[in-house]
Amino acid sequence: MRSGLPNSSAPTRNAGIETRKRKGVTSESLRATNLSLVLSHILAKPGMVSRADIAGYTGITRATASRLVDDLMHSGLVSELSPAAQPTRGRPATRLTPQARTAFAIGLEVNVSYLAARAVDLTGTVLADTRISGDFAGSHPKTTLTQLASLGRSVLSEAIASGPVHPRLVGSGLALPGLVSGDALAVAPNLGWRDLSRVDLITPLADLHPSLVANEADLAAFAVANPRPGTPEGPSSFVYVSGEVGIGAGIIVDYRPLSGAHGWSGEIGHICVDPTGPICSCGATGCLEAYLGLRALARRAGLGENATPSNVAAAARDGSLSASRAINEAGAALGRALAAVINTVDIPEVLLGGVVAEIGQELIPAASAELHNRVLQSAWSQPEFRIPNLDSLAALSVTGAAHQVLQHVVDNPLAWIESI
Repeated sequence: MRSGLPNSSAPTRNAGIETRKRKGVTSESLRATNLSLVLSHILAKPGMVSRADIAGYTGITRATASRLVDDLMHSGLVSELSPAAQPTRGRPATRLTPQARTAFAIGLEVNVSYLAARAVDLTGTVLADTRISGDFAGSHPKTTLTQLASLGRSVLSEAIASGPVHPRLVGSGLALPGLVSGDALAVAPNLGWRDLSRVDLITPLADLHPSLVANEADLAAFAVANPRPGTPEGPSSFVYVSGEVGIGAGIIVDYRPLSGAHGWSGEIGHICVDPTGPICSCGATGCLEAYLGLRALARRAGLGENATPSNVAAAARDGSLSASRAINEAGAALGRALAAVINTVDIPEVLLGGVVAEIGQELIPAASAELHNRVLQSAWSQPEFRIPNLDSLAALSVTGAAHQVLQHVVDNPLAWIESI
């Protein structure tokens, strides 16, 4: 799965059509498609489907389905469970499940306040995980990415040593808090990074085989929609709002990211909610981030910049007028920004994550009032806020990065099989 669109050297739409006409459907491409279909069914219902079930679900003949399962088993992606006893006569069916600790990917993240790495296998099991806190605002990209690579190598070593059979690394994905396309980071205002090419970003991580660079909120949203690799079983369409010092959003439509022409969609932190408002880190005035970003919220509450959103909420409960005003202004600003998004893309479900979720209940009243007044379709389809379990929000960006890399295997298991 890609992040953003290809660069300008990519073929035009008409050229793509001509290419498809010339290639047609070959027996090899049909086999690849069917392998992906079979693997997707096994991932969706691990331990619950047999070869006969797959034939019934897909319309593939039983003989062909069985051969495809054999291919997946020989490659280590799938295994058989012991036959389950059945109340009916006949031979019990053998159930299929994704093979644990065979194929895995590493998610990597640079954020303003931490670096993180996580290894996830095809079953969704976390094989290794690490995170270090720090202040990476104004950091040097190569130095920071080299430090992140060290974390990634630590996670890689732990993952390989985690089982009796050494798993194989599919690749890694990098999550960044800024405007990211498939080729470059245009800008990450809170890191102070600008105009970094894909080579600049992936060279320090080369031994981790990076195949994906994407915005951290987009990857977190992908993990919400696809909580297990290759398994779209979360909400199908939603706006995921998250952030730390900065505020961003991932927009999901039918389980897939709405990336935009360059992969830059979802930068709601820089929607202007008040043109006379405070100056944002991007240089503009009145951005949502200038009200709801971690440090901006603390400053407006009259607390030190190291205060957490929970500290601000606690101060408001203790009677601080500045903290109460900061929360109400942040909630109203969030509602105004989301009203613009919902009016544009017609997705009324909003999930709150990151530091936004920490004070979500305090933000929702003012935000909901703004949505009610500003969203045209609210009388027929009332926008809805939802805060997932806070424990499930931990490390969503690195999880989403790993899941998107593993999606390459799900989409084309034939490439995996042929590489062994």
